[in-house]
Amino acid sequence: MRMVENELTRAIRELVAEAVKNFSLPTKPERGSAEGDLRAPQVVNGYLPPKRTGQRDDFPFVLVRADEGATDQDSTEVRVSIIVGTYSEEYDGHEYCLNVMSRIRTALCSLPGMTLANRYRLQHPIKWSTYAEQPYPYWQLDMQTAWDIRTPQPIDKEEDFW
Repeated sequence: MRMVENELTRAIRELVAEAVKNFSLPTKPERGSAEGDLRAPQVVNGYLPPKRTGQRDDFPFVLVRADEGATDQDSTEVRVSIIVGTYSEEYDGHEYCLNVMSRIRTALCSLPGMTLANRYRLQHPIKWSTYAEQPYPYWQLDMQTAWDIRTPQPIDKEEDFW
């Protein structure tokens, strides 16, 4: 039995990974280094792992997390947060978050028929927000998306639900 919420977040992570794969963002310098490397955001399922001593910094990242949902007789609605975290010692570091969000939003809005993986329909609007107090030099932006899924899904057919 498939769990639609897990399958939905997996499909969103794949879309996001493709959208940000060539986007180089600054990272926190390793101990003894003057500058950090540049790398694409890591795409993470749910939550950042607990921090361990000596582990590389998690930033930049994009978290994809199912936050809530509701099911009626014919469909399930799932609200999914897409959380962008970046690192920058510049005071315009929040712009990195906006740039990552823009790439993700473009990928979402480019879905044929607003449908992901032939079964998850994106609802509009896509919302995003930042925090007034950012934990400098770390920056964060939260996107909120909502998806409709036809449920229960027929076992023998996975395409063209809409």
